Amino acid sequence: MNEIDDSTPASPPAASAELSTSPVSAPPDASAAAPRRGLPLQAKIAAGLALAIVLAFFLWPSAKSERRFEDGYLMDESGAAVAVAARLEPATLVHFWATWCPPCRQEIPGLLAFADEIGPERLKLVLVAVADERDRAVAFVANPRYPVLFDPVWDVARRFRTVQLPETHLVLDGKLAATFIGASDWRSSLARTTVLARLDERAAKRAAAKP
Repeated sequence: MNEIDDSTPASPPAASAELSTSPVSAPPDASAAAPRRGLPLQAKIAAGLALAIVLAFFLWPSAKSERRFEDGYLMDESGAAVAVAARLEPATLVHFWATWCPPCRQEIPGLLAFADEIGPERLKLVLVAVADERDRAVAFVANPRYPVLFDPVWDVARRFRTVQLPETHLVLDGKLAATFIGASDWRSSLARTTVLARLDERAAKRAAAKP
């Protein structure tokens, strides 16, 4: 669910299997071909439909095979593997960025200020540097309250369906609640308003559920 879509440069191209969009040559004119004997038209249509159903059954992607974001692994500043699930609090803002991305560098200071304003008890901020140099990313953030995690090959970013940077995801109680594509002004943007509203809704529901 894209809450906001600012114009930002697309991420560096990553290798992926894409279906060709090149035009397909039209078949030769059937009127010029010699008549041939074969199955009746209705039989051909029925056979084609049956084949399509069989292929769809075997080739249609299964929901069970989808990569879940909470099953991914990142690297910490020391190079050790860190499970994404272990870094997700009941309310977490997961931010994908990189020092080689100019809008990302512009957004980070405001995002850190927003996280300080809300406080870690109410909202945890997880910074994920994508395909970035470890020392450079850590030096840029330079804030021990917000350690940088690393996604060297876009694995976790793609689990969140991230295709460009920066991108921010609000995760509430283990579920993806909102996504913000592009850099946001965390002092007055729709991203800020949405995050605060979702946190208030969550708090109200928890309060109402108490006996």
